[in-house]
Amino acid sequence: MGIFLTWPLVTKLDAALLGGYGDTRGNIWGVWTGLRELWGLNPTGIIAAPFHSEPSIVVHQPVLEQIQFFLAKNFGEVAGNNLVILLAFPLTAFATFLFLHFFLRRKDAAFVGGLIFGFCPAAVMQTVGGHLVFAFNIFLPLFLMSLFYNREKRSLLSAFSVGLCYALLALTSLYVGYFSIYVALLFFGFDLFTRREGAGRKRLLMSYALSVVFAGLFLLPFYWKIIMHLLVSSTSELVIMGHVRSYAELFAYSARPLEFFLPSIDHPFFGENILNFVRNYLHGGNVPEQTLYFGFVPMFICLTGFFLWTRNGAGDRKNLFLFFVAGVLILVFLSAPPAISFGTLRVPTLSYFAYKIAPMFRVYARFGILANFFMACAVAVVLTELSRRMRRGRYCFLLAIVFPLLIFEYWSISPRQVRAVDKPPPVYQWLAEQPGDFIIAEYPMMKSHDLSFYTYLFWQRIHQKRMVNGAAPGNNEAWDFYQKVKDLSDPKTLRLLKSVGVKYVIIHKEMYREGVIPGPIKRYFPPEVSAHQYNDGEVHDSPCLGEPVQKFMSDRVYLL
Repeated sequence: MGIFLTWPLVTKLDAALLGGYGDTRGNIWGVWTGLRELWGLNPTGIIAAPFHSEPSIVVHQPVLEQIQFFLAKNFGEVAGNNLVILLAFPLTAFATFLFLHFFLRRKDAAFVGGLIFGFCPAAVMQTVGGHLVFAFNIFLPLFLMSLFYNREKRSLLSAFSVGLCYALLALTSLYVGYFSIYVALLFFGFDLFTRREGAGRKRLLMSYALSVVFAGLFLLPFYWKIIMHLLVSSTSELVIMGHVRSYAELFAYSARPLEFFLPSIDHPFFGENILNFVRNYLHGGNVPEQTLYFGFVPMFICLTGFFLWTRNGAGDRKNLFLFFVAGVLILVFLSAPPAISFGTLRVPTLSYFAYKIAPMFRVYARFGILANFFMACAVAVVLTELSRRMRRGRYCFLLAIVFPLLIFEYWSISPRQVRAVDKPPPVYQWLAEQPGDFIIAEYPMMKSHDLSFYTYLFWQRIHQKRMVNGAAPGNNEAWDFYQKVKDLSDPKTLRLLKSVGVKYVIIHKEMYREGVIPGPIKRYFPPEVSAHQYNDGEVHDSPCLGEPVQKFMSDRVYLL
């Protein structure tokens, strides 16, 4: 299924990328710089040159990072990235299968649940957007499995398993780790109110307390530095470093109910019919973040579950179904904007309070990925119940209908999203052939968080020259220099560039016209965002540059 969804990626492992722009390119550059550090090479100073700053306090996700480093070291950064993608979907599906089979004991129902979560459009589109971490969801079902195991055993070993699984989850994706705290609280409530008669509340509370202790012991060695940084830094410092996000961003990157009912705009049959509507409906976000589609087949099966258990009493399976459905509803509500307006009255929602607890998280639409997991679990519970109530032939016929419909609904991307990257632009091939260690300046001199900027980073792996580009607000000296040289038409710019050792100025005329969003992924953003150009598409160069020493299509190279 993963090979089918991403075709023909498997045939071009070292020559193409899924999506292939924006964060995808930035992530591959990040792996490249990480490998340089492992090899004893200095990763600082290759951007925002020649200014060196202390390494910023960043939150690492070492489980996924080490997998990426291992694959990149042995197969190359591009092939390593693609192998993670091809592994992420089936491994997530298999982990979900294991979890569901753990308490349902139905391989067919568990298989369908694994299929739904492992290949849900929300995870697939996050991968297209360059966020591999939200497709590699192996430890989320294992964390739930450990919670169910702890519910059954209440032992030191079961508490240890909860702590370990949560730590692996958080060390793979800090976002999912934080969001899973709310999953754990939901499960705690479920456990507390459905515990077997005679089961001691004290023993229950002790098992959860031990789980928290074990999780803390696993996580503290990795995150104590960032915790201390958060405690001692001022709010203004945290804002500059990106550890406190703007409250306004929560509205842009939260979910709306309709987004759970709309398929991917890259769906080969439905996509073009909803493309314009979705692009105009985006509320400051983008398509990969806002694609949260449950699928009508899973939703119909869940509705069938309500019909089944309203007609036929209570039981453990009904409680499980209600737990997972409640999880879907709560997680959808957590993905909502931080406030809902009723006329002039603004009522805060759960995401508002979640933001106040941890203001470094801004994309609450990602709760929708966890909601998809709970939907998959609810579907598996319903199918297990149906297998008991239906004749075998009818049940097999039902599964024969469900499988192809699910595959059709979850067909989220088209082959054109696999884009070749095996032939670097001629300007970078030429630059790689130039001897010596020197600095370049590329124009437009865009901000380091612009998606187009990641194109500069991606091809730096090929030419391996230091660049002035890439200053961040936290690096005061480099940021101040960026502000002075970002306008190439300023008479002072060339003198300043030369004073810091810049040898070549490279002007990309097409990128001025293309703007902040690279052309091939403009369809994923609102029209007004996609239309933004640098200098209104005009190259404001300096007459002092003289004649270019090299011309490559719309690219020009000038020697200072």
